[in-house]
Amino acid sequence: MNQENHCLFCRVVTGDEQAYVVYNDMRAIAFLDRYPIVPGHTLVVTREHYRDFLTTPLDDLAHLSNITKKVATAVQAAMKADGVRIFTNVGKSAGQVIFHVHIHVIPAWESEPAFNSFRKRMEITHDDAVNISGAIKEEILKLG
Repeated sequence: MNQENHCLFCRVVTGDEQAYVVYNDMRAIAFLDRYPIVPGHTLVVTREHYRDFLTTPLDDLAHLSNITKKVATAVQAAMKADGVRIFTNVGKSAGQVIFHVHIHVIPAWESEPAFNSFRKRMEITHDDAVNISGAIKEEILKLG
């Protein structure tokens, strides 16, 4: 299915949409969320367009899972977080906004409020994105 003109994440995959990429291979790409819940909020996305987690073939989910583990490990280290949240939303009622399968990796600190204490999400600044994505990429390189 060619979704490139309509899907934001397909445009990130093709390079037609700017993103702060921290990981990239033939099947997946990971980049900072443009409107992060907290600094370091990263998305792991299949290069192939699938609507959501439930419609994604198992072999692509397995690869997505492997990359998510690597990215989550790097995000936690780079952000000096105590933990990390890993999740996906399926369907509008569950909070899915972009209908291209993606996994959220969100660092967490013991000093931060509970996850249900949402703040207004603001666009990340270029300088913050460059610094954070650089730190995450450095940690990914250490993982091999």
